[in-house]
Amino acid sequence: MSNDALCVGVCMIDWDTGVCLGCGRTSDEIDGVPVAEPPPAELPQPQPQQSAVAAPLPPNVAAALGEGSD
Repeated sequence: MSNDALCVGVCMIDWDTGVCLGCGRTSDEIDGVPVAEPPPAELPQPQPQQSAVAAPLPPNVAAALGEGSD
């Protein structure tokens, strides 16, 4: 077991996948070889904030659509 915080002391590389069965890292990651980070995922667009109380509809819109229900 190493002083590596990610090491769980079960070092067994699955040579078909190249991943350690203990910590889930590749041998390059375990040996400290720099690995390129994956491209950042597209960030979700912020949702507009909704007020706690819905604003009343303008009279012309309310007349066309109706008042709705609560």
